[in-house]
Formats: sequence, structure tokens, C-alpha cells
Amino acid sequence: MSPILLFQQLEPNEILDRLGPNSDPGLPWTIFIYIIFFLAVITMFMQSSKTTTPQLMMAGVAGASVIDKLAVFPATDLGTFLAHSVMFTIPILTAGMTKAPKSRGPAIIGGVIGGVYFFAFWFFMQRGA
Repeated sequence: MSPILLFQQLEPNEILDRLGPNSDPGLPWTIFIYIIFFLAVITMFMQSSKTTTPQLMMAGVAGASVIDKLAVFPATDLGTFLAHSVMFTIPILTAGMTKAPKSRGPAIIGGVIGGVYFFAFWFFMQRGA
């Protein structure tokens, strides 16, 4: 079943259930996703109002974490791999290009946690498929 059809069949209550801590892909992965999401939002709001590129990049990270938490794609699908890649690389790129020095810390921490999540999820969930 294609991811678009799968997402269109979700009811609003099911979306809220999937965003909760007791849904797929499991509690350890959910904790990683929540941390990445909140660090992306914190980094996004710490940017100056004149630089929209880092804000949009971190909004993409927050969106990728929501897509991953909703399990729109199966765990071994390319879409999941790309969402994890975004959560790993974009915060590090944002930390390097931002003009707000206070936002570099949360962006680097988010990138490191995104990298740990990326490689751990690959090792435990995607490697054998």
C-alpha cells in the first residue's frame, strides 16, 4: 500500500494516538524522536528574525520527526531512511550556517542525537531487512 493512501486512511484520533509515547516504533525510539523534535523547535525559535533559511531547515527537521513518529512509511522503507537522514544532517548544517551563536548548541546536540538515532535505528531495525 502506498504511503499516501495509508496516510489518507488515518482518522484524527488515530493520528493523536500515534503521536503518543506508547505507539510504534516503540518507547526508546519515541524518546529519540521527541528530543529531536523539541531541539529542532528550540533551535528554530532561537534564530534571528532576519534569517529564514535556518528556520525553514529546522522546521523541516521537526516535520521529518513528526512524519517518522506517525509511521507514515514502513520501518524499512526509503522514506523512513530519508526522514532519519534529515534529522541527522540538517541540524549540523544549521549549526554551521547560523548567525545566532546561542542556537549552535541546541542544533549540534540535536544533530548528534539525530545521528545516534539514525545509526541505532538502522542497526536494530533496518539492517536485517
